[in-house]
Amino acid sequence: MKHRHLTHEEFTIAAIEDIIARGQAPDWIPLITVIRADPYGEVAEKTRLLCERPLFGAPVFRRVLNAARQSRQ
Repeated sequence: MKHRHLTHEEFTIAAIEDIIARGQAPDWIPLITVIRADPYGEVAEKTRLLCERPLFGAPVFRRVLNAARQSRQ
């Protein structure tokens, strides 16, 4: 996803927030892939914190995080 205010493709807090708030399903795939690969890693933790906010895609990403973490147990 091209972020209108970012000039990089890294999963920073701003980038993740943009994906969750403005992204659509195809934009979510790279983030979901990273979360599934490392459900307790830095990107997953940033996502978890952002999912506490009332963002458009937050419910979806809460489910992704929960499923990824349960599959690791």
